[in-house]
Amino acid sequence: MYDTDIGFGYGGRAKFVDYLKKKESLDLILFNSTKGERWYAFAFQVPDLEIRQGRTYGLSFDLKAEYDKFLNYGYYGLGPGAAGADRTLLTFETISVPLTLGRGLTPRLVVEAAYTLRWIRYTDPREGPFAAEIAALAAAGRSFVPYVSFTLRYDTSDSQIHPTRGLRFIAQGDAAAGFLGGRDASFTRLTLDLRKYQRVFGAKDVFAVRALAQVVGGGSIPLFDHASLGGGNVLTALRGFPLNRFLDKGKFLVNAEYRFPIVWRLGGNVFCDAGTVWPSLRAIDFGKTALDAGLGLRFYMPDFVVRVDVARSSEGLGLYFNFGHIF
Repeated sequence: MYDTDIGFGYGGRAKFVDYLKKKESLDLILFNSTKGERWYAFAFQVPDLEIRQGRTYGLSFDLKAEYDKFLNYGYYGLGPGAAGADRTLLTFETISVPLTLGRGLTPRLVVEAAYTLRWIRYTDPREGPFAAEIAALAAAGRSFVPYVSFTLRYDTSDSQIHPTRGLRFIAQGDAAAGFLGGRDASFTRLTLDLRKYQRVFGAKDVFAVRALAQVVGGGSIPLFDHASLGGGNVLTALRGFPLNRFLDKGKFLVNAEYRFPIVWRLGGNVFCDAGTVWPSLRAIDFGKTALDAGLGLRFYMPDFVVRVDVARSSEGLGLYFNFGHIF
């Protein structure tokens, strides 16, 4: 794969589904990139996420262990007016072990609760106006920042992998505090994510739109737990801008895509993204909304989607060769 932010990626993935005849899945990912990402993940789900889709179930169990290290992470400061020239490079490392229990109350309504053990570390701040700020964080060493999450998901879509119709609404609240076992951070975060999928001219083309809002508050918010925009990740997708290009205590994000068939398993995609961040609800300035637009290709497999997107923004081009739809 290739991503503007992480360079060429290489690795391997193994997934085993229902080998124990419990509708479970076991997923292992080993990944490195030329710009310095080191990502290793293990996940065990009962039942598997796609098997749960559109079904009522008594209890789901998800265990994940993930190590992610970026040797060249960028920090631009807080606020929608943060300048691209202020980029400060650092090494950012996270270790996360989330345990999630869920229940499918109806085929469309799911509730989940999770406790995540997490360690974060900032090291090696390099040239840039925020190098001293990052050095102070690095001096504190590895921080233990566990948090709890509660999620409500209403989903009428026909697939988790390649939805072609339906509605998906996700409300998630996260909280980190001393009584959860960590004393290095204290914050709350609320994320509202609404997605709509609609067939337009036939069974294989899809118009997809997503609106997302997030608010973060608290007295001690880790740097990259702020609301973030930029790059090609699911919750930050502002393609055409670098990863973490905009950070603050809240954000709005809108993504729209038209996905259409070309030949056999190959499809195309045209899209646009718009978003902004803000320090408080009273200080929202839609005049500082960042915009990008682009096109891409999709290759559809039974268990995953291969994605290639090229986006143009006021700050240049972004190229993303990855797996899975953005939303």
